[in-house]
Amino acid sequence: MSLSNWNGSNRCAPAATVTPRDLDELIAIVRDPAFPSPVRALGELHSLNESIETAGTAVFMTRFSKIDAPDRAQRRVTVGAGVRMIDLKNALRAHGLQLPVVPEIGNATAGSVACCGTKDSSLGPNGRGQISSTVVAARLVRADGQTVHVTDRDALRLIRSSYGLLGIVYEVTFEVEERRRVWYSYERITLDRWLETGRPLPPPDGPEILGGADGFLGFLLPYRRQLIVERRRVAARHRPVMVLDAVRLWLRTFAWMSGARPFSAPLRLLPRPLRRLVIAAWVWALDHGFLKIFFLRVISRFASYRADAMIDFKRPASSYFDFTFWAFPVSRWAEIVPAYLRFCERFRSEHAFRPTLPTEVYFIRRDDSALLSFSPEEDIFTLGMVNWSDEEPAAWMAMNRAFNEFAARHGARPLLNQTKGLLPAVARQVWTPAWHALADARRTADPEERFLTPFFRGILPGAGA
Repeated sequence: MSLSNWNGSNRCAPAATVTPRDLDELIAIVRDPAFPSPVRALGELHSLNESIETAGTAVFMTRFSKIDAPDRAQRRVTVGAGVRMIDLKNALRAHGLQLPVVPEIGNATAGSVACCGTKDSSLGPNGRGQISSTVVAARLVRADGQTVHVTDRDALRLIRSSYGLLGIVYEVTFEVEERRRVWYSYERITLDRWLETGRPLPPPDGPEILGGADGFLGFLLPYRRQLIVERRRVAARHRPVMVLDAVRLWLRTFAWMSGARPFSAPLRLLPRPLRRLVIAAWVWALDHGFLKIFFLRVISRFASYRADAMIDFKRPASSYFDFTFWAFPVSRWAEIVPAYLRFCERFRSEHAFRPTLPTEVYFIRRDDSALLSFSPEEDIFTLGMVNWSDEEPAAWMAMNRAFNEFAARHGARPLLNQTKGLLPAVARQVWTPAWHALADARRTADPEERFLTPFFRGILPGAGA
C-alpha cells in the first residue's frame, strides 16, 4: 500500500499499515518484530516533507479519538493522540474554552502537535506561538513496549521536539484558556519607502508593522516588495459576534482554503500551455491588486473568536498548496528581508520560476519550552514560501533547496516536519547543542532503532548525518 502526505508532495510504501483499536494493540505492534521497523505513528499527514515516510510500519492513530471533559479548575483537557485540533476546538467551544495557541491547520492531530513543530503568530508580548508549549502531560509507548507518563518540565521539553523518535504519543494533556475575541485589520506596507532611500526597514514589532496590535500575520509579496499585514488585537470588552463579522471570517476562511487557487481542479482539464498562461495571469492579478482589494477593502476589519479562525483543510486537488518553514531572528530583520527579496528575484531570473502565493510571515515571541524551539533566544519572524500550483515540482524543490542554503547562512532554524528539501548538509549547518541532546536521548531510548526512519537518520547528529 502506498500513502502520501496531505498534498501529495511526499509518498512512501510501508510494508505494513495498521490502525490499532486501543492501547493494548498499539503496545503489541511496537513489541512484535513481525511489524517491521521503522515504526512511524501518523495522524492526518499534514507534515510537508520526508518526516512522514517509512518503509516499515505505518501506525495510524485515528482510533485514539477520546476527548475528556475539560478540567476548568486546572485549566486542562486530555485527549487521544488521534484527535484533530479542529474537533478539539469544537469540543472546547461548548465550555467557552480554547487552546492558548490556535493553528491555522485544524486537521493537525493532538499526537503530532505534541511532539512536532507547528505554530501561530503570538498574541501579546509574552504570547506563545508554538503549540507544543501548551502540552502539560503526555503518555507514550516506548520502543520496548513500556508506557510512560511524562509530566516533569525537562522531560516535556524533550518530548515536545521528539518527532516520534522517543516513542508513540497516544494521549496528550493541553492547557486551556477562556475563548478570546480578536479584532482583525489589514494594512499594506510598501517596503520601497525604505529600500529606495537606503534606510533600514522598520522592525516587525514597531509602529509601522505591528502598529500597536497584539500580534500579526504577514503576507510578503517579494516581487512587488510589499507586505500586507493582518493585525490582531485582543478585544478589550465582550460583545456578540455580528453578522458582518461572521461573513468576513467566512471570506477569510474561504481565501485560506481555496480563494487563492480557485482554478486548481478545472485547470487540470486544460492543455498544459494554456494552463500555464492562466496560472501566470492569476498570479499577476494576485500581486497587482487582488490581494490588496480583498484584504483591505472586502474583509477590511472584523471581530471573531481567535479559535474560530482554525480551518478544516481538505485533501482534493482543488485544495492543493505547499509551503516550507524557516524561523529568522528578529534582530536581523532589516538585513534578512532585503536579502530574501534579492534571492527571490535572482532565482526567478535564473530559473524562470517563482512561487505562486505570497511568503507567509509569522511573528512569534521568544519561547524555550521545546528542546528544538525555533525561538529559544529571541523573538522570530518566519519566511514561509507558499506555492499552490504543482505544475513544476522540480523547480519548486530546487528553489526550496536554494532557500534552505540561504536560511542556514542567515542564522535561521527549521522545523523538521515542515521545512522542505532539508538535506543532511544543510542540517549540519544549523546543528546546536539541542540537536545533539535530542540525538543522545534517541539513542538511549531506542538503541535498536525501532522508530528511527532514514530521514531522521540523515539529519540528526551521530545518526548517519
